[in-house]
Amino acid sequence: MTNSATFDEEYRMVDEESRTTIIDGLIFPEGLRWRGDELWFCDIEEHEVITADAAGTVRGRLAFPGEYPIGLAWTPDGALIVGGRFERLLTSRNGEIHVLRDIEVDGVVDSWSNDTVVDVAGRIYVSSFGKAYDLSDHGSNEQKLEGAGRILLVDLDGNIRKVAGGLSMPNTMQITPDGGTLICCDSFAHRVVKYAIQRDGSLGPGQLFAQFDEMTDGSTLDRAGGLWVAFPHVKQARRVLDGGVVTDVIEFEDEVFDVALGGPAGISLFAATSNLAATTPPADGSERARPGRIIRIEVDVPAA
Repeated sequence: MTNSATFDEEYRMVDEESRTTIIDGLIFPEGLRWRGDELWFCDIEEHEVITADAAGTVRGRLAFPGEYPIGLAWTPDGALIVGGRFERLLTSRNGEIHVLRDIEVDGVVDSWSNDTVVDVAGRIYVSSFGKAYDLSDHGSNEQKLEGAGRILLVDLDGNIRKVAGGLSMPNTMQITPDGGTLICCDSFAHRVVKYAIQRDGSLGPGQLFAQFDEMTDGSTLDRAGGLWVAFPHVKQARRVLDGGVVTDVIEFEDEVFDVALGGPAGISLFAATSNLAATTPPADGSERARPGRIIRIEVDVPAA
């Protein structure tokens, strides 16, 4: 694979005046989605899914006691699908949470289902680490997970199968508006990969969308085919085109983990940021820090 990312000679640095902190006091926000007229996101360490309007007024909270929700998606009939740091997919309708499906294929139980996305037919794609992930041993996880990640598909009959492999911490996924391509951030491989979606939901061979020198995380598609990607370690969000050309860059004070386009006009880029080193629970049992924020930035190209 080629397509190493390059910066357009006239790429745009988005200035400070175009951004507003709309929600603060969070621990680890992730899983941003704009649906209808609401922003949905997870505060992973608070075990919550939260909804808010474009101005940041919180409208609702859905608790997942003891669970760590990350990826949100919806079936065509409106059921919420939740993936995360657990060995199953959860679903919720009218606030009631149920187990939808255990994440196990070919005898391998996946300990972290990460992100989810649903196609127009209602089939559920799941980005999975593929084997055990030790949160206390982050330093060795890049080697341990190299090539072990996979994308799974829950068919309409409930059966689950692997449709892509060879990934290293597969993360956020997008399906293009025409339904023909699935795009996945492969975090530890520092890249974004795309797959042609077949009629039965299977994925064709992976092709490189863009290669970077830094870890990729959350992403969101715009109407012109640009993909905004979060880069937590360098505290940036970048808009990249298929082939690797970076057209826009936003810098943040803290790590940025996810982005989502939305708002009334579709041109609000919502970004989830935090300082994870500061959120470690204090040994003395005192309250942990809450540096997590949702920041809204106005951009030029609306959501896909």
